[in-house]
Parts: sequence; structure tokens; C-alpha cells
Amino acid sequence: MKKIILLILCLLPLAMFAQSAMDYFHTSANYYVNADKKNAKTSVQEGIRKYPDNQKLKTLASKIDQLPDPEDDQSKQNQNQQNQENKQQQQQRKEDAKRQLDALQQNEKRTQEKAKEVENRQAKSAKQEKDW
Repeated sequence: MKKIILLILCLLPLAMFAQSAMDYFHTSANYYVNADKKNAKTSVQEGIRKYPDNQKLKTLASKIDQLPDPEDDQSKQNQNQQNQENKQQQQQRKEDAKRQLDALQQNEKRTQEKAKEVENRQAKSAKQEKDW
């Protein structure tokens, strides 16, 4: 009799730390509410392994599976951000090219004006030589 009581007293603390199906459900549900899919899925799967007939855990597992993957959301955000950066870079390159083209056109215009001035001077000097 003493051995049985002693055995029960030894096993009692272990039983106190064991989680029930509802403990797994509540833990998983908290993760689910906080959109922590990874931890929610881990917790509910552990609960289902220990309590395979628990309908609440199975229902919660199916709802957790419907949550979007945070990695997918992050990769989509990164891709969108990269696309925006690429568009900004393309726009910047276009603006730079336009500025360079404008500068080249202005430079060409100045060069042509100088060439006309030189031609005019030569024409005047040629006329003056003929007049003499």
C-alpha cells in the first residue's frame, strides 16, 4: 500500500505538467489570432498527435492552413519594392538621358552659331579685300 501511494505521489507532478487537448487548442488559437502560422501549426499538430480524435484541434488545424504564409507575403512585398525601385531607376535614367541630350543640343547650337560667326567674318574680310 505504501508503494502504491509513493508511486502515485511520484507520478502526480508529471500528470500536472501534461497538456490536455484544450491546452493545445488554446495555445494554438492564441498563435492563430496573432497570425503566427508557424507556431500555431506546430502546436496544433502536436496536439493532434496526442489527441487524434479531438475535433476542435482538427477544425483549428484546417483554419490555420488557410492563413497566408508570412514568407509569401514578405516575398511579394520585397518583389513590389524591387519593382518600384526599378521603375524609379528607369525614370531617373530617362531624365538623365534627356538632360544630356538637351545639353548636347545646346552645345551643338552654340557650335553652329560660332561657325556662322566665323563664316560671316571671313565673308566680310573677303569683301573688304575685293573693295580695295
